[in-house]
Amino acid sequence: MPLHRQLSGGKYDECSVLEIPGSIDEWRAEHRTARKRADRCGRRGYRFAQIARCDYADDVYEINGSLAHRQGRPMSAGYLERPRYGVELYPCDQHGVHAYGVLHGDTLVAYLWMYRAGDLALVSQILGHADHLENEVMYLLFEGALEREVEYGSGVVVYNRHDSGTDGLRFFKERLGFRPVEVEWLS
Repeated sequence: MPLHRQLSGGKYDECSVLEIPGSIDEWRAEHRTARKRADRCGRRGYRFAQIARCDYADDVYEINGSLAHRQGRPMSAGYLERPRYGVELYPCDQHGVHAYGVLHGDTLVAYLWMYRAGDLALVSQILGHADHLENEVMYLLFEGALEREVEYGSGVVVYNRHDSGTDGLRFFKERLGFRPVEVEWLS
């Protein structure tokens, strides 16, 4: 229950935070490694898309089960069940769940669920299929998602605690421009 006590108190230690830039070109100019990896992924035949989750439930299930362990831990039971998504309609781009993906042909190989509430864009789930990670699909995924979030207005992207996961995950976040920031949630 330490996490519950921490969240109930409003403090969440250091989160990975990225200010939404004025344009995707601004972000690309400042993040050479991420830009090069996203571009290389595109040249390999992958493409970014904003998707409807209900159209890709089987692919999400395959992605989730493509590795038994992630970030040094076994996949939780919820990820190993076939997801069920209904049709989601959000009339306001600044308030809703934005579903993003990377496609190889017609197959979803990486996804990101971004929960947008005004100025806050919260990375809820982000995963890639094990067979496609070496092709840098996660960089293309994030760049595309960030480009859409730029269109929806200014704010910040929050991607969990900065110290969560492995050194590889922290490297990935930092290449994208995330920095550790102490966060206090206001009620």
